[in-house]
Amino acid sequence: MTDYGSFAPEVLTLERVLLTASRHPRGIALDTGSARLTYAEFAGAIGGCADRLARLRLPRQSRVGLVGDKVPSTYAWYLACWRQAHVVVPLNPENPVAANVEICRAAGVAAIVADPPAHPGLIASVRDAGVVVVDPADADPPSHRPGDEVRPGDLAYIMFTSGSTGRPKGVQITHGNLVAYLDEAVPRADAGPGARLSHTYALTFDPSVHDMFAAWTSGGTLVVPRGRELLSPAFYVRERGITHWYSVPSIVAYARRSGRLRPGSMPTLRYSMFVGEPLPLHLVADWVDAAPNTRIRNAYGPTELTVTCVEYELPADVTAWPATSNGTVPIGTVHPGADWFLLDGDKASAAEGELCLRGAQRFRGYLAPADNPGRFVRLTDGSAEVLMDEPGTVPEQWWYRTGDLVRVVDDGLLHLGRADRQVKLSGRRVELGEVEYQLASHPDIFDAAVLALPDGRDGLCLRAAVIGNPRPLEEMRTYLLRRMPRYKIPTTVIWLDSFPVNRNGKVDHLALRELLARAS
Repeated sequence: MTDYGSFAPEVLTLERVLLTASRHPRGIALDTGSARLTYAEFAGAIGGCADRLARLRLPRQSRVGLVGDKVPSTYAWYLACWRQAHVVVPLNPENPVAANVEICRAAGVAAIVADPPAHPGLIASVRDAGVVVVDPADADPPSHRPGDEVRPGDLAYIMFTSGSTGRPKGVQITHGNLVAYLDEAVPRADAGPGARLSHTYALTFDPSVHDMFAAWTSGGTLVVPRGRELLSPAFYVRERGITHWYSVPSIVAYARRSGRLRPGSMPTLRYSMFVGEPLPLHLVADWVDAAPNTRIRNAYGPTELTVTCVEYELPADVTAWPATSNGTVPIGTVHPGADWFLLDGDKASAAEGELCLRGAQRFRGYLAPADNPGRFVRLTDGSAEVLMDEPGTVPEQWWYRTGDLVRVVDDGLLHLGRADRQVKLSGRRVELGEVEYQLASHPDIFDAAVLALPDGRDGLCLRAAVIGNPRPLEEMRTYLLRRMPRYKIPTTVIWLDSFPVNRNGKVDHLALRELLARAS
């Protein structure tokens, strides 16, 4: 169905989008429900936004903050940044102003594209820091003039993930990384003219990259949800004619709990992929009942490895589905373009361990070199050497340590959980240390411990134990909401005189888990 395979490997993503636009000028590139842009209109809008950026006379590879409001202009500005060889730094409109300001500071943002009426606090804060503000409505007339040359080693975007120190880490993805991912992932999706792809992710979550470019490099349509449509996936799929679905499993779990996932309710779906957290087999069974014509793929990949790097497709015959030790769908096989091994202690393992990868999709290192030590490893005769210095660009021969434990099974790899204290909530990475750090910054809290516990609805929630002067829970929520997104706020906070400790004097997390479970 798709004509994606006609691209030469050296053709980078923006050029692929523009070539697709020239092949399908009347096709619909973007459908927000209230507006539709043809490929010809989309290409013209990209050029007009790029011309506006050119008038700023920023050096190539300047960082441009882009507030991810899901309106047509946002997507044109995204690609316009690449047209001028700049780097996109997505900003979540739901984040506290302070969090977005900190991202802009850490990334060295030179300009920000933000709607003044919608984001006055953010705009005032970055202007005070000398950042140029561009109104997204202030694009030049549609244009098809050429922009600056973009090279494979140039940065395409920087996304910030949670850090164990409480400071988000900037992940630098190049245009070469992105093309390597698209060449592996897009042909499998079998999208093309007439395909309508979901868009369930914020632009600050890198699966959104798949949403956009699986559509725009194949001739399909990106279908942006309106309002609360994602609360009812079946309605979104049915009313908007979705053919290709991509989301975290939590959306399925919510739809099932709310009774909005009925058998046969999504007949148009022919391809479904899930990523971001473990995929329970029982949830997939309900999804297949609702979408009987769909293929199911489970994908895995940290932001550092450019969206996803491991995939597994469930057999069409439900009776042939695997039975796994933890009831989740295997993550499957690593993309052919990547090397991998399992790290068990300081040795390579053939059976189980921390997944380590390298290859064309591996990022070049964190924005702050201080975040690199401990995250990369090199093998010599089966023994591991961990990178402990702070290179800005990590040598290609080093493997990235994902922090995820996997086991080799008949169907490839099975995800077992995190090797560290990082967890995923609705597909979004959260370092428990980051939440503890923010709690402990409160003047009445001396120490904090946070755990992720089952929420009783097929997911996890954060619960905290703190030492200090007790304050009302709502006061604590208000304090934290000024510093973190809502999904990182603990649902329970208990006040203790001291933490339980083990024989080594360390916090006894098992005892703490029991305390928090009883308190809930």
